[in-house]
Amino acid sequence: MNVVHDNRRSVVVGIGLILLGFIWWLNLWWLLPPGALIAGGVAAYIQRRALRTSEAVQVGLWGVGLGLLLLVDFLFPGILFLAGVSLLIRGREVGIDAQIQHSISSLRRPRQNTPPASSTSVPITIHSGAAPQAPVTSPDHAATGETTRLRE
Repeated sequence: MNVVHDNRRSVVVGIGLILLGFIWWLNLWWLLPPGALIAGGVAAYIQRRALRTSEAVQVGLWGVGLGLLLLVDFLFPGILFLAGVSLLIRGREVGIDAQIQHSISSLRRPRQNTPPASSTSVPITIHSGAAPQAPVTSPDHAATGETTRLRE
């Protein structure tokens, strides 16, 4: 067996065991069925994508969709919505798969060519009636001036 494949499998199993430990610890057993459906939909999409793209998109849609519907407790009316979406995307699966792959690749690569955050410079003016300030020599020994009270 390939070393990379074994490493990937051990990472997936390790993350699964950690998630199962959190579910047990926090008593979140209601998350198991939706999580299993979502994970199964993603796994089926990845597996079937190598064979038939249209089948992979439909299986991924139904697996992830049913998991999300079960998670938000909108199962029976949601199945009708899911069936409608499934019919509407029929024949467009290759384009949808390309968009999914583009989204995944943009998440994986680090962002480059991002412009630095711009800052706004504010001009500082000293009015003739202002109290004189002592110069600050270092941040540790900040000098303070007199307090000027504003009239009401």
